[in-house]
Amino acid sequence: MIYRDCHIYIKGLTNGTESHIVFDTGADNFYVDSTFYSNSKFSHSKVVNALLPGAGITKQSVPLIMDPFDFSFYDYSYHVTMVPVMQLKPIVGDFADGIIGGNFFVQSVMKIDYVNEQITLYPSINSIDLSDYLKIKMRKSQNRFFVPISIQINNSLTITGEALLDLGSGSEVSLTCSTAENHHLHQKIDSKTMFYTKYGGVGGESAEYVFRSKAVIIENLQLNDVTMSYSLDKAGALASDKHIGLLGNAVMDHFDIIINFTNNDLYLKPNKNFDNPYHFSRLGFNFVDRTETLQSWIVTGFFKDSNADLSELKIDDKIIAINGIVVTELPYEKRREFWKDLEEVELIIQRQNKTKVIKFPLKSIQ
Repeated sequence: MIYRDCHIYIKGLTNGTESHIVFDTGADNFYVDSTFYSNSKFSHSKVVNALLPGAGITKQSVPLIMDPFDFSFYDYSYHVTMVPVMQLKPIVGDFADGIIGGNFFVQSVMKIDYVNEQITLYPSINSIDLSDYLKIKMRKSQNRFFVPISIQINNSLTITGEALLDLGSGSEVSLTCSTAENHHLHQKIDSKTMFYTKYGGVGGESAEYVFRSKAVIIENLQLNDVTMSYSLDKAGALASDKHIGLLGNAVMDHFDIIINFTNNDLYLKPNKNFDNPYHFSRLGFNFVDRTETLQSWIVTGFFKDSNADLSELKIDDKIIAINGIVVTELPYEKRREFWKDLEEVELIIQRQNKTKVIKFPLKSIQ
């Protein structure tokens, strides 16, 4: 697999075309991105319209392909006859060509090694040495898995319940709007920063408050000082009252994990990331890499009152260069070191065919 921007990608062939497909336990189907679909010149005759729900406050209207589709990787091949075509690249970036849901692996046992970027599929749990793993029983409902979890918000409040195992999410823990309201989080969390975006998921616009929790506890495994969020969305996946929130890759990548899809069991073993500290954004804004299709990075959201938010930068601005470096010449592998020592950014952006230069200092949002 390829682990990039806290998303798991499986490299394979979609109808014979090379593709990077996001693995998402929060999804059922196989989906293709609209730009990938168009550029690949697939030909299908049976197409209807559908409404696709997900994170964000609205449903996305999408074409639904009713003709056969195939996705294959290594010795595995999956044949599907109903494929939604969605706008995925604006949400995740150009590297994403589609999504594959957990339903395609229901007869398997899956081991995910985030550190070495490997997925291994086994026919049986008996094929694996489980001596160092902690076993956790999950609840399965409508092809989704729910993990028992405790969140120590602060010294006076702990929230216990089930979190949706969402390996399509790049976040840590995203508490639902219902959870936030039931526990009066707005009043009980003093230090928090609002984040708003036009591209919160399939459902588009989304807003949340980001804060630092005291701990995230799964069985007897405890991660301390975890940055996380609670949603303000009144509709969509983060408005549900059926679970307390979503459990994403930015927590799960602290473990080697095994999912036994047939028995609804999750196995966890701390990896070398386990003690890595969590940090808040210093940029003050989020972006997606569209260098392949739009030769730029696209601004997707802001942390309210950050230096970026208070600058002239706007959502949908195209970032062409940063501190004199054209973004198409800044490989993904070098970005972590690139941001590390920056104290100020100078962005060259394009907006409605006009070029602007925007500068602001970098500062952690909290």
